[in-house]
Amino acid sequence: MFSMLCMMGVVAFLASSCNKNEEKPTVSIGLPAAFEEVDADGEKLYVDFNNGNTYKWNANDEVMIYNLDATDGTNTVKAVYSTGASAEGQTKAMFNGADLGAKKDHYFVFFPVNKIEGATAALDQDNYQTFRVPDSQEYTEVNGNSTVDKKSLAAACEISTINTPFTLQHIFGVCRLKITDDSGTPKTITKIELTDDHHGLAGTVSMKLHEVNMAKFQNLMDKYTLVADGAMGMNPAFVSAWNTYRQELNYTSNAESHKITLTFPSSGVQLGNATPFYIAVRPGAFIDGFKITLTYSDNTTKTFEKYNYPKTSFRIRAGYITGFKINVNSDN
Repeated sequence: MFSMLCMMGVVAFLASSCNKNEEKPTVSIGLPAAFEEVDADGEKLYVDFNNGNTYKWNANDEVMIYNLDATDGTNTVKAVYSTGASAEGQTKAMFNGADLGAKKDHYFVFFPVNKIEGATAALDQDNYQTFRVPDSQEYTEVNGNSTVDKKSLAAACEISTINTPFTLQHIFGVCRLKITDDSGTPKTITKIELTDDHHGLAGTVSMKLHEVNMAKFQNLMDKYTLVADGAMGMNPAFVSAWNTYRQELNYTSNAESHKITLTFPSSGVQLGNATPFYIAVRPGAFIDGFKITLTYSDNTTKTFEKYNYPKTSFRIRAGYITGFKINVNSDN
């Protein structure tokens, strides 16, 4: 299932037969729409992610823009586009980069550039590109509130022109973990590890960029369910559709880790009542269950298996914050 990553990096396909215009080296790019929230336990949620579940551009952010030749990838042109200081805190920003020349077939835009292996290297005839998902993220706060490490997220889109403003689309989902310590002497944590024994969480994947199709991706995600909660086994409709699509993509993948680690400053974070932590996770993870391991400031650890069994509502979905919660004193 780690091969689902190949779909993450290629979320939309809007190929067009527009005239091949000369494209300007300045583009306006918007961040994805706000994350939607769901709860793995089926409880009602309230929005507590920073600023309406959105994240914002920072100065010097970079995206990769590909001017794709679907017939011969050796003719594909790509360039890094970056923001200036005016982008800080904005949901839409201007990006500047090298002239991509006359449009070939369509454009693919990916953020962030640091997830692209060999970002400056030319593509081969099949437009293969390799993307990397790191196995660690940094605990992040904005205005004193916990949020997701933006470098751990990813967004992309395919467009027919870069001369008009466009908006990226979510690739990853977010695990929101609320941790409660009601002991009266709350612990301080220095590391959180999420382990999925059945699905890779970090590694690399390569795919043909010009073969992606948003309709197929969405259709697959709609079918991505278990045959029954509490038992491993995927919906046969998903398995069939995915087997067909992965042949079209001709992907290669390498699951290097089944664990994602959230690292903290040396001082750690003291727990309280439902202290929230946000961790970006690739879509498709956790559907067969996962484990949560906390490291405390005294270097002791505790692993929680509350969610370590198959359940469709545990699955991570692109553009969604999926909520989980544990109490360090009563859960195990």
